[in-house]
Amino acid sequence: MKRILTGVFAVMIAVAFSTTTFGQAAPATPAAPATPAVPATPAQGKEMVEKEKERASERAEREREKAKERTEKEKEKAEKKTEKEKEKAEEKAEKAKEKSEKHAKKEAKKHGLDRADEVAGEHGKQGRDNARAKQGR
Repeated sequence: MKRILTGVFAVMIAVAFSTTTFGQAAPATPAAPATPAVPATPAQGKEMVEKEKERASERAEREREKAKERTEKEKEKAEKKTEKEKEKAEEKAEKAKEKSEKHAKKEAKKHGLDRADEVAGEHGKQGRDNARAKQGR
């Protein structure tokens, strides 16, 4: 029974492969030969050449115009960028100036025990002297 089923299965596979390979190998209908183009007359040829030259020159002119536009845009972008950088530098300089002024004001003021001496006078002088001694001043 096993041999019979194996044989039948093998025959089915062989038939399936044989039909697909033979179907693929069938010769195709030959293609019709291409009809040759009618040669242009010399006058038509010259006109075509002139038209092509005109088109080429127009293309080149358009490309030049586009290139000019691109360079102008790039210059504008560069100018804007430099303006922004200058503005940022000015802002940074202003902030630095404000910061230095703020620090200068702080330096002008006395702090800690020195300020207390100035404000309180003789009141609490002994305690401030003790504090200075402990701080190592």
